[in-house]
Amino acid sequence: MCGIVGILNRNGSPVNQQNLDQFTDSLAHRGPDGRGTYIDKNSCLGLGHRRLKILDLSESGRQPMSFGDGRYWITYNGEVYNFLELRSELEKFGHQFFSESDTEVILASYVQWGEDCQYKFNGMWAFAIWDTEDRKLFISRDRFGVKPLYYLYDEKHFIFASELKAFMALPPGLKPDFDLRMVALMSNLESVEKTLLNGVKILNGGHSLILRESGSPNIKKWWDTCEHLVDVPVPFVEQVAQYKEIFYDACKIRMRSDVPIGTALSGGVDSSAVHCTMADISSGSSNNMRRATDWQRAFMLNFTDTSHSEKNYAEKVISHTGATPIYKELPISSITPEMLMSSIFSLEAIQNCEPHIGPWLIYKEMKKHGVSVSIDGHGGDETVSGYHHHPKHALKDALWPWQLRRWNEVQSVLRGLYSTGLPSAVTPAVPTHLEIIKDIVSPNAGRITQMLQPFPEMYSLIRTAYRWLRSMKKNMSYFAKDDWLLTLPGSPLGLKPERNKMPHFDNLNSALYHEFHYGCLPTFHRNYDRQSMSHGVEIRAPFLDWRLVTYAFSLPSNAKLGGGYTKRILRESMHGVLPDSIRNRKNKIGFASPMVEWYQNSLKDFVLD
Repeated sequence: MCGIVGILNRNGSPVNQQNLDQFTDSLAHRGPDGRGTYIDKNSCLGLGHRRLKILDLSESGRQPMSFGDGRYWITYNGEVYNFLELRSELEKFGHQFFSESDTEVILASYVQWGEDCQYKFNGMWAFAIWDTEDRKLFISRDRFGVKPLYYLYDEKHFIFASELKAFMALPPGLKPDFDLRMVALMSNLESVEKTLLNGVKILNGGHSLILRESGSPNIKKWWDTCEHLVDVPVPFVEQVAQYKEIFYDACKIRMRSDVPIGTALSGGVDSSAVHCTMADISSGSSNNMRRATDWQRAFMLNFTDTSHSEKNYAEKVISHTGATPIYKELPISSITPEMLMSSIFSLEAIQNCEPHIGPWLIYKEMKKHGVSVSIDGHGGDETVSGYHHHPKHALKDALWPWQLRRWNEVQSVLRGLYSTGLPSAVTPAVPTHLEIIKDIVSPNAGRITQMLQPFPEMYSLIRTAYRWLRSMKKNMSYFAKDDWLLTLPGSPLGLKPERNKMPHFDNLNSALYHEFHYGCLPTFHRNYDRQSMSHGVEIRAPFLDWRLVTYAFSLPSNAKLGGGYTKRILRESMHGVLPDSIRNRKNKIGFASPMVEWYQNSLKDFVLD
């Protein structure tokens, strides 16, 4: 929920109220339900908050919020789902609460446990706490970087915000310019520190920052998934039981809301598992623990006239749960250049894939129907192996030492992914024995193909663009020596895990770990946060519960990919909960928009122009 900003002037100049107001209100789309600012004139600090009301709809929940007789002030974006349990624990220490919000629980937790309070929270967040006595600013971002936080530091000023757009609202002299080298990169900019704006950096997931009245920001990595892996039982049936127990509780605590919640339902295994589990939970215990009573609406985007439509799968889930379906029909002719530009503006990215018009429209539809919270299936593919290229990593594990039975099992899974019903743009790419050997011998072979496998037309485009840039650099003198350096291979932009700290993962688990923490998932976090929050809708993802993530990365690969299926353990845990027609579905489309059809029809003139 919400959008946050902050300014700390280190040069002694007071924070200008008008500038802070303009900075705060640049994020009105993230928080359309209220606003607030706080200025500590003694320390030249200002905090701003735009509110999306989800927990405690009264004025008691407004921010910036104070605690401890006004000593501590917070501006906070996100949700801590276990706030009720934490509140009970804190009350035993003598803390008193005057609101029904999770915000006040965060403040009390910080007073009680200091920085270690981060380990207590189960949720997604980016918050800043100002201690008026110690003159210390503490900023934290959740374990996996679900909620965003950007900052600018130039020794005279420290400025932070939830989105890059907000920095464009700063007054002249503070507003940063674009970094054209980063614009030229056209790639994943979420698992790195740099952004499209000069001097503006990302506080990465699992990191915190402390800034005092003197000295530079002190950034600390407070969370490392590898350090929190757990022991799992050997029998698969016991693994399934434990996974299901955690998944159910992850869904249950994410249903806590004082406003209606919904689901973005695609018809795939992940979103269907979430929706059906919510239905099962709601039919059980009457002890709601702040559970939303209005949860039954499922929103489905139907790409009519294209092979991307999954309406028939979604309808099977709706029939199973009895939920209220809300379809957003999207024929090819309905897509306009205005939609494309609005979606891109929300996305805050220049990247080599689709502009995510589909998600942008589905969350817009949710808000239109009065739903401000969507419980979705993000994170399942990256934790229990759901993508088309994952079996390729498992084949490497089966090749050496040679395991013929495992090899044949994984080949079967891979062929199932490319079964009937896929969009015409996706072509079968089942690797041969020889191709797997080639990948092992040459570690860099196939890397680009793997990344762009779901987007074959984009692969061809990127190759063409790359060759053009190379020729332009050679033939045109106005390209400075380093102008396009970041577009070349081997640019050391991405963060990489510290290999000496990683456990002994096989090829598949190593690939999943990298994708989850440093690869595609951080970009997905950014994409879906921007596309939903541009309409004032919050996404909650049970698969990103830290307990489920650490459990998943503690599992052997055959618990994830095996038995003829991807996401094996999830499918087994959903036995009797999810319709078998969905649970046993092998092919995968994903929430990708039919860009080829759009570019060839309604957007053709715009794209050619």
